Amino acid sequence: MSAAAPDAPDRSGLRGPVPVAVAGATVLLFAAFVVGLVAGWRTGLIGTLLGIGLLGAAFLVAQVRPRTISELVWPDEREAGDAPVAAAVARHPVRRRWVLGGAGLGALGGIGLLAWLGRDESRRTPWRRGVHVVTADGERIRADEVPVGGFGTVWPEGSERADSASAVLVRLAGDAEPPTVLEWVVGRRIVVYSKICTHAGCPVGLYQEIDDSLFCPCHQATFDAARGAVPTFGPASRPLPQLPLGVDGDGFLVATGGFAVPVGPVRG
Repeated sequence: MSAAAPDAPDRSGLRGPVPVAVAGATVLLFAAFVVGLVAGWRTGLIGTLLGIGLLGAAFLVAQVRPRTISELVWPDEREAGDAPVAAAVARHPVRRRWVLGGAGLGALGGIGLLAWLGRDESRRTPWRRGVHVVTADGERIRADEVPVGGFGTVWPEGSERADSASAVLVRLAGDAEPPTVLEWVVGRRIVVYSKICTHAGCPVGLYQEIDDSLFCPCHQATFDAARGAVPTFGPASRPLPQLPLGVDGDGFLVATGGFAVPVGPVRG
């Protein structure tokens, strides 16, 4: 009777507390990365989560050593009495669940990376529901203190001087008309639009009360502030994005949401 062959060492699994801990941490990192993308966390934090997660995934892949062809027992190599090839292969199983898990993590990381690299930063401004409209000095603005024909640059409170968030506040000479979103107008005449010209990204810096025109001095793009800031002259082809606007309980102007479309020029 021939002696039973000793079991081959299992070199394909993830053993010990360290790989298990790394696997758990990697899953949490990728989950946090996805949450960060959706919630709009800071780019640096999202990148850090992705980088550490990919390092963890690489470590896990290095621990999984699937069988190579040379380790399999072929029919012409087995001795008399050996089990069929299927049984021989079964003695050296590939840890399918780890391979599938690694592939899943890799796919999740790849999709997340593509989403992060392809994100549209022009949509991300500090304007959010409940954020007050303030001057460059951080002073809140009362709706009843904006004079007819009043015009100025405003910012979201706490993000003064943030370029992507700069906006123009106008009190129109007459009532706003469609395609202006009338629900976003205070008192039928106070509107806020992005200050970034949709042609080349220059600041819209002038307002003409006689016809409610906003003017960009870089390339003479002109927008109708009373009618949704649609372009009426010059090279711009898109309206200036309108900010959803309201009034809080104390009469101060406040955003009721962020810009619904990208600010500035859209590439591609």
